[in-house]
Amino acid sequence: MELDDNIFYAFLLTTLAGLSTGIGGLAAFSKHARKSKFLAFGLGLAAGAMIYISFVELIFGALETFKDKYDDESEAYLRATLYFIGGLVTIGLLGVLVSWVSDKFNISKENLVEIGAEKMDSAKAKSLYKTGVVTAVALAVHNLPEGLVTFLTTIQDINLGIGIAIAIAIHNIPEGLAVALPIYYATKSKKKALLITLAAGLSEPIGAGIAYFLFFENADPEIFDVVNVFVASIMIYVAFFELLPQAHKTGHQAHSKWGLIAGFGIMGLSIALLV
Repeated sequence: MELDDNIFYAFLLTTLAGLSTGIGGLAAFSKHARKSKFLAFGLGLAAGAMIYISFVELIFGALETFKDKYDDESEAYLRATLYFIGGLVTIGLLGVLVSWVSDKFNISKENLVEIGAEKMDSAKAKSLYKTGVVTAVALAVHNLPEGLVTFLTTIQDINLGIGIAIAIAIHNIPEGLAVALPIYYATKSKKKALLITLAAGLSEPIGAGIAYFLFFENADPEIFDVVNVFVASIMIYVAFFELLPQAHKTGHQAHSKWGLIAGFGIMGLSIALLV
């Protein structure tokens, strides 16, 4: 792997994926963007891409390496399983932390889409502004491992990294909406809502920087197989516990279903053509 040659593209793709929260910020200014069948399809598409890459490319590849390394094949499966479950537990605990922060400040994404601001008093405006800022902080923490995922995938395979970056970018759009919506309604400032939303997305390149110093500077080639399983577990968690539930809440289940299938097909064909 020519890891050095891919570092620039890894940071670039991670940054672009993070800044896609700004698309969600722009959507906050539209009355029709919040309940779109296209959003349901896009979320399903992102989930399908993540699930396919995780199982077919990352976990399968790591498992084959483990089989070559360990004489006992059962040990290879056991290690892959432990790394996978460990990653799920880690990202799950981070999700609990984000949920705790959201509950502490009485944040509800479902309630955000029902806000009406035409006759808002100053107290409600202040509360909404705080909601948006705290949501931005929670989103920034949540995006750190996604930056790690994009970076570590891209330095190994640019083509695969592009697919991951696109999937995460789609995933970030509704999250950007959740940040920008209350801030925009509270302040009536499109500029402020958009800037705070973009700032939340910048934690992804920070996650890339953390990945660089932790895994790349002193990288043992074998560590990448462990990291790939961990990365796969993060994407599986995001797909099953965030993307698909969000797609379901749009009310366009059929569109999310076909998006999921399209995600499988597109990633499968792209990998086949690039091999």
